[in-house]
Amino acid sequence: MKKYGFVASGGGYRSFYTAGVLVWLEKQGIPISHITSTSSGNNIVLDYLLWERDKEELPPILAKTHRLGIGDIAQVLSNFLGLRPSLPPAGTHLFTVDKDSCRKSLLLDDPERRAVLARRLGVMRWDIFATNLTKHRGHYFKINEILSRIDDDSLDGFMDAFLAGITTIPYFKALTIDGEYHIEGGYTDNTPMKTLFTDPEVEEIIAIDFTDYDYHRELEKLYNSQIFTLPFNSIDMHILASDIGLTLPNKRSLSQCLLINKLLKAAGKDSMEIEGRTYHHKPIHILRPKNLESMTVSLKHSSAQKEYFELGRKEAEGVFGGK
Repeated sequence: MKKYGFVASGGGYRSFYTAGVLVWLEKQGIPISHITSTSSGNNIVLDYLLWERDKEELPPILAKTHRLGIGDIAQVLSNFLGLRPSLPPAGTHLFTVDKDSCRKSLLLDDPERRAVLARRLGVMRWDIFATNLTKHRGHYFKINEILSRIDDDSLDGFMDAFLAGITTIPYFKALTIDGEYHIEGGYTDNTPMKTLFTDPEVEEIIAIDFTDYDYHRELEKLYNSQIFTLPFNSIDMHILASDIGLTLPNKRSLSQCLLINKLLKAAGKDSMEIEGRTYHHKPIHILRPKNLESMTVSLKHSSAQKEYFELGRKEAEGVFGGK
């Protein structure tokens, strides 16, 4: 059976779609040998790697989140994202992260979950992509190297990488690692595939394109709304502007990846070395859900997480069901 590389892009609540795809692939026994992730995709991948498939129907944090409703949004923020309100309010960010509380909420204090994670990382590579804002460039954290052993010290280093990868400003405070500011990878590439193309064991790549979104409709809706909804319009416009900046550039990233394959094919080669790295031709399977909303802060669609998860499972079956 072919070995797949998987990209878990960021996207707020849209990442539940990613979870649906991963859960379906796992239950069908389709092997994933290498995962890259950024932003909320990191949460999905970690939960996936903590999943005891023979004992649990769903990954553990996902299962808990599925049982929550609109009245439990504080638990979603605490258990799924590990966030805390910024107290006292600083004006620069809405949330801050207590590393110890976050690690606990992600189940990484549980010895049994640590053992599961160690087993999964023994057969799968995981790279977290973040943006080094100080140096103006993207950075891959190689989690298998960071967690070559799993103990309190190595998990502290992992939490730095994890939190760097989920830090969207101005919602969260930028993370400092070795004196340099890090934020999520979406600012430089929300669909990080570079290490998948350079991994000779990956035969094909699975990616998700969230750019099929009706920005025109959303702008029209906001521009034509009533003045008494001003506070809500302001929040929604801020979320929309952030989403445009983080998501729409993926069209270029995905087209560049497809171009790599075309260049290799035109050159009649299976691989090519560029600046000391060897890139291999790999078929790319791209799922393109339509009009999924990020809703990083907005609560206007409280059932989205469950709907997007089920949609991910359904569309994964549509693409890979015959394989």
